[in-house]
Amino acid sequence: MNAPMSATAHEAARQQALVALLFAPQPQADAPPTLGVRQRGASWAEGLAAYRGNGREHARLALRAQFPTILAMLGDDAFDTVAVRHWLARPPRRGDLAWVGEDFADTLAEQSALRNWPWLADSARLDWALWDVQRYPSAALRAEDLQRLATQPPQTLRLRLAPGAQLIASNWPIVTLWQLHRAAAPDAQACRDALQLGEQTAWVWRLGWQPCAEAIAPIVAHWMHALQTAPTLEAALAACDEDFDLAAWLHRAVQQGWIAAVEPLRMPD
Repeated sequence: MNAPMSATAHEAARQQALVALLFAPQPQADAPPTLGVRQRGASWAEGLAAYRGNGREHARLALRAQFPTILAMLGDDAFDTVAVRHWLARPPRRGDLAWVGEDFADTLAEQSALRNWPWLADSARLDWALWDVQRYPSAALRAEDLQRLATQPPQTLRLRLAPGAQLIASNWPIVTLWQLHRAAAPDAQACRDALQLGEQTAWVWRLGWQPCAEAIAPIVAHWMHALQTAPTLEAALAACDEDFDLAAWLHRAVQQGWIAAVEPLRMPD
């Protein structure tokens, strides 16, 4: 005999059934028993239609807030069309609509009608990074971190960058395009001219309560990538270009809150 389903498992099954109904290509005529609802016929159809409509509308509004650059690029109607397609093609994996745009860049990349705008997906990744970084705490570099940096050998340290900060490499000038589309009425000619600038790497971080982005030079991007991936500060320095101005970068990084900590590593006996 099968063991009775726990309350937690029963609720999870109910939620999964509801999500399946909300994203089904065609609405279901009657509620499945898993949902445990009493409505039938017209009452059920009206309630399900309201759920489906409300979900799309809330997702559309959330995506507009999360992707202001894409909204400015596409305009209201085209953006809303893609927003609905995203909602239907990629049902949310989490209950919080703050995450509805997590894969929006992938949806944009799949739209055949937008293939003449190949910078859209990377622009969306920048918008999402600027949204996402706001949920992380600001970096809190302490005096003892800087003391370690000045007194301890780099093979015993790891320099940890600010939580939520991201590097976004693109074949397109995504930071310049983001800056231009922050204006109430973006200059169309300036946007066309910007596309000739070529590739940019965006660095996204949080300064106080403000999400920030700037385009960084390849030599700086290489260094910051090394900090994110190298096991020690010494290894990051070894990967760094010999022309890189570490002192200037450190001064700016401390001012802008790019560094979360300089951590001592446990060394083998």
